[in-house]
Amino acid sequence: MKTYCYILFFSCAIMLMFACNSGPTQHSAVNMKTSDKDSTFNICYSSVVKKDTVLLNALMFGDSVKGSLGYKLYEKDHSNGSLLGKMYGDTLKATCTFMVKGSESIQEVIFLKKDSLFVEGLANRKTENGKIVFADSEKLHFDGIILKQVPCK
Repeated sequence: MKTYCYILFFSCAIMLMFACNSGPTQHSAVNMKTSDKDSTFNICYSSVVKKDTVLLNALMFGDSVKGSLGYKLYEKDHSNGSLLGKMYGDTLKATCTFMVKGSESIQEVIFLKKDSLFVEGLANRKTENGKIVFADSEKLHFDGIILKQVPCK
């Protein structure tokens, strides 16, 4: 019962931290993965190339992923959003709700996990039911932004 309360308390704390997120930042590590048996732990990935920064910070619980994804690209609109998805083997498929210039944008995002990296999936996109999705998942290629695993702070 103590373990359940511990997980519930810290899950709520993580959700509160994500709700207050105003930009791409790293969140405090609440429960780091200490063995392969751990099913709830934080993941933190980032890419910093010249003046571009991308941060993915999330809580993994089983194969479910909930967190934040932020793009701060030089001379482009900054996108910061909440991420909700699931791991399918080595592939993270998620929906990200971004706020861009005061407007909400819901987008499908996909990342392939390769060792300690997450590589962004790219393909043509279309709008379907108010959500931006990949037009043809058969033409998806993983050569987008490369996120490196970083310590959660």
